Amino acid sequence: MEKMKDGLYCAKCSVLAKKGVLPKYEFLDGFPLTNVEAYVCPKCDNFFFTEKQAKEMERRTKKEYTFGFDRKVTISGRSLVIGIPAELAAHLKIKQGQKVRIIPIAREGFMIKKVCT
Repeated sequence: MEKMKDGLYCAKCSVLAKKGVLPKYEFLDGFPLTNVEAYVCPKCDNFFFTEKQAKEMERRTKKEYTFGFDRKVTISGRSLVIGIPAELAAHLKIKQGQKVRIIPIAREGFMIKKVCT
């Protein structure tokens, strides 16, 4: 990215970049953010961020991913088990017997999503 008098230019194409919004972007692996402001090159579709935009993504990541529950892992048969807190289950409308999908995220964790039928 090159800053010039009339705006920001793509370092690859030397084309004036336009301010836009990325529908989804992972500032940190495994922590997706939605509607992220960026500058997008209309020629090559490369995107880049100003220092202010990067700081905003950092702030949002800290804010959006600090909510959570600590739970102890137990065992049932040959499987490890983690209980879903009642408050979280109610918030997500997860009921006993409902199917969920466990999706690995990077090497640090996983995400659990409801399976809609």
